[in-house]
Amino acid sequence: MRTFGDPFFWALVSMFGLAGAAALVGSARLAKFRSLGFVAVGLFTIGRVVLVLPAVTQPRLAAGDWIWVVGAVIFAAGMVFALPAFAIRPFTGPEAGLSLRTGGFYGIVRNPIYLSEVLWCLGWAVMFRSEIGIALVPVWWAGLWLLTIIEEESLERKLGQPYIEYRRQVRGRILPGLPL
Repeated sequence: MRTFGDPFFWALVSMFGLAGAAALVGSARLAKFRSLGFVAVGLFTIGRVVLVLPAVTQPRLAAGDWIWVVGAVIFAAGMVFALPAFAIRPFTGPEAGLSLRTGGFYGIVRNPIYLSEVLWCLGWAVMFRSEIGIALVPVWWAGLWLLTIIEEESLERKLGQPYIEYRRQVRGRILPGLPL
């Protein structure tokens, strides 16, 4: 089927996943359904993974084998920033009893998991020389940035002044030092 070889189909799948994640983070009612979180994260991820693969027809970077190494390094950096995901429930609203984390990667950037999302998909796209995948990284970053706005408003309501102070200290939402 031609649809499954179309990179824009997979970009659309990914954006539906991101929109679902935004709905989960912004809605206390939806955030209770953990399975919806898995579906949203799954769609967001699978779209970005499949989009760059060689089976998907698209323009490819004309570069030597060294580009694979560059992509692998970026991908690995993304995986390192994903470590905080093992301690939280991503793509859900703040839970009862939530405590503010400010150490480790959270001392560098307020949303290290979203930094991970940007880095790994950039690294993955570079590894497979996907011009469309590389071009869409800023789109996914912008979508994640919008998601952080929703999520951080929710955290501010839940945690109050300590979170406001943390935001002043750690300027970067997704990219370290960049207050966007």
